[in-house]
Amino acid sequence: MARRRGVGLAAACLALVAVDQLLAHTVLGDDRFFEIQVAPFDPPLFSPSQFQVLERIRAQVAGQAPATTRFDPELGWCNPPGGGFGEFRYDWAGARLGAEPLAREPAPGLRRIVTVGCSMTHGEEVGARESWCAQLDEALPEVEVANLGVAAYGLDQALLRLRRDGFPLEPEEVWLGLLPQAALRITTTFRPLLDHWSLDVAFKPRFELDAQGQLVPIACPARTLEDCVRLLGDQQVFLDEVGRLDPWVQQTPGAFAPRGSDWRHHFFLGRVSLTLAEKRGRGLEAAFDDESPSGRLLTAIVRSARAECEARGVRFRLLVLPGRSDLERLERGERGYWQDWLARRRAEGLAVVDLADALRADGGAAELFAPHGHFSPRGSRVVAEALAPLLRRSD
Repeated sequence: MARRRGVGLAAACLALVAVDQLLAHTVLGDDRFFEIQVAPFDPPLFSPSQFQVLERIRAQVAGQAPATTRFDPELGWCNPPGGGFGEFRYDWAGARLGAEPLAREPAPGLRRIVTVGCSMTHGEEVGARESWCAQLDEALPEVEVANLGVAAYGLDQALLRLRRDGFPLEPEEVWLGLLPQAALRITTTFRPLLDHWSLDVAFKPRFELDAQGQLVPIACPARTLEDCVRLLGDQQVFLDEVGRLDPWVQQTPGAFAPRGSDWRHHFFLGRVSLTLAEKRGRGLEAAFDDESPSGRLLTAIVRSARAECEARGVRFRLLVLPGRSDLERLERGERGYWQDWLARRRAEGLAVVDLADALRADGGAAELFAPHGHFSPRGSRVVAEALAPLLRRSD
């Protein structure tokens, strides 16, 4: 009887392995499961569009296509001074053009404000004169707004751009725009590792914290387009130069191990389990928890921006620019996951402007956001009108 049971158990195990292998070679034959890329992520790309972007980069490196003008060896990518097209053009300082380019020198009596941040600052889905920066600039003759926002930036890149491009403009004020749902961008040096559906195949700089809680810069791993191809062309090179410092790779190393080097890569259930494990830990609440690694890093970046401004005699404000899902959360009566963090920063004396209240007062989220989630012209107007009183005050 025991022998019969043993034979039956062995037969069942063999049948399960056979089914697993059948699924591995059929269902996962193209490395995708219900349109989701499955581990191992070698190369570390997660969507068909990202593979297409990599091929375009390879064509650029080979001289078979024009090189991108947005590539920036320090910041990862940036709006090119004097470049752009249509409604998205940039002046000599790399600031987005609204009605007219920024003056080379601040005019006497004119209050110059530099804004840095992501696409919610840049005005990604509105015309040149419809962004909230441009509307504010035109509404107040005594104010000049230099819009240095860049699509898909993390707060770390915004701080670095402020240092490089913002402070030389000699602003009286600096406004740092924070999109709450983008707070985790500071955790990675390779965009797709955090956001698997990112349209960008791009490397970026970031910061770490030392034992004293001070920012330690980590340079962008790709200093040239050739570096992009090199890092994505050999998984071990990627792991040695990017993965060893990236928390998303370190969380599930088996998901990024070179193909076939981990036993789980050879099984359907092993690959699916690695894929699910890799998706953990992206809850936004952690970014606003002062006890979490990402929360401490976010706070340190904001504090550093404030300190660097104050050391130059420049006024600093943090602007919270909520996304559509953020506003819908508030409309349902839920508390914003960023609000307690803001309260703690205000208690430190940080000047914070949360635009959520102004946007909610104007109506539903549907009319305030464009199709891809950025402010619509109306949403931009609401933001500009809410900020204008801050500049009309003598303080």
